[in-house]
Amino acid sequence: MNHLKILGIDPGIKKIGWAIGEEKKDFKLIDFNCLKINLPEKNFLVLFDFFEKIVKKYQPKTLVIEKIIFSKNKKTAIQIAKVIGIIEFLAQKHNLEIIEITPKELKKMIAGDGSASKEQIKKILKISFKKDFKKEMPDTLDAISLALAGFYLTKQKKLLKS
Repeated sequence: MNHLKILGIDPGIKKIGWAIGEEKKDFKLIDFNCLKINLPEKNFLVLFDFFEKIVKKYQPKTLVIEKIIFSKNKKTAIQIAKVIGIIEFLAQKHNLEIIEITPKELKKMIAGDGSASKEQIKKILKISFKKDFKKEMPDTLDAISLALAGFYLTKQKKLLKS
């Protein structure tokens, strides 16, 4: 049986967290990591190629990506917006459903509180996946949370249709 796979991505300009999960009875985490990259424009092709390999390998049907919120540093916000554009272009190229979630929405979905701390989120992920996540970067944990949130949203859609 082919299960729905979800790709969660936490965009950044130096670190981009990513996670692949699979919808079965529950949500199973398949793979996750953090791409460390310096993003002047010349590295955008590296970014595109990296995530295209991920998409081809795991064949997710849904991309869940953190939506950019207003940033005081306009230069950083523009760079992150470019990263999001590249990733969403890739998702469209491979016919993935795209779900954007703000950090506050993500925290509310995972912890039940839009102002939950990184430590609270980490604790919930530890309980949910029975894994300690001691060595994982915050960007990776955010990507895991995004993939899990995508699972919740997908499940809600199915329930509403039935």
